[in-house]
Amino acid sequence: MSKTLERINQSIWELQQRLGSVPDDLDLRKNLLKFFHESRVFVERNEGVPEKERSFLMMQEQEAGCCFLIHGAGGSPDEMRSIADNLFGQGYTVYGIRLSLDPGSIDSGFGGFFRNRIGSRKRRRNNGNHSRASSSWSVCLAESKIALETILTYSKSVFLVGLSFGGTIALNLMKKYKVKGTVLIAPALFPVKGRRYLFFKLSQMLLPSFVKQIAPVKTTMMELIDRTRFDIQPIDDPLLVVQAVDDPVVSQRGFNFLKRHSRNPRSKFVWIRDGGHLLVQGERAEEVLKICSDFIRDI
Repeated sequence: MSKTLERINQSIWELQQRLGSVPDDLDLRKNLLKFFHESRVFVERNEGVPEKERSFLMMQEQEAGCCFLIHGAGGSPDEMRSIADNLFGQGYTVYGIRLSLDPGSIDSGFGGFFRNRIGSRKRRRNNGNHSRASSSWSVCLAESKIALETILTYSKSVFLVGLSFGGTIALNLMKKYKVKGTVLIAPALFPVKGRRYLFFKLSQMLLPSFVKQIAPVKTTMMELIDRTRFDIQPIDDPLLVVQAVDDPVVSQRGFNFLKRHSRNPRSKFVWIRDGGHLLVQGERAEEVLKICSDFIRDI
């Protein structure tokens, strides 16, 4: 495994060096993105990640803009496939990244925590693989930055598309990198304050270390969400925010919060009558996909 990955990374390095001399060479830019994707999929495959849950690349043959898709914390790149197919059909190259998070750790509770620990030991004994899932927002953000930097080498016309926690990551990326526009679908900025949320926050205050063990992904989500809200600045780039009125996961406060901070006249804020949290799936998916593709096309 290490020698194969070393060869892939060597190829990436060589392409980066060659692109320094001929940055407009389309074939070199395409190959760089392909080798970068191959390196990620190689690691994911060896970790036992099912094929449909791995990072994916849908590349146009001709010069094209690129859409960088970031899924939510409880899902995988597979939940972004419908919007990826739609955007690829519109003529964009599409890259969907797999975040280094373990969905099985979210809200596991006491019983689930110990079951996951036992199951993890069994899986390691059975296949010898060690997952790189870190349950850390900093790792997710760092890997997303590396992916975006590679994508920006491929194309200067890049759109970010983030779902839920992926939207939180996209907000952080758009502050640092020059992208054409950002699409946030049910962005995670203010969780709905139900009983489970309040119990989690209280437990986090009283037993922070143990809560981080029981719910590492939810903990890291809340850390990044809080940091993102605190560090928010006026948003000058085009922004599309889409959210359902009946979203049971994220509050309408996040929608209004982003609207107040938006400064670009081309930004759009769209309420969907219903559809829940995963708007890229279900009955409202077609409507949402059209809203997203129309926004990207018109920017």
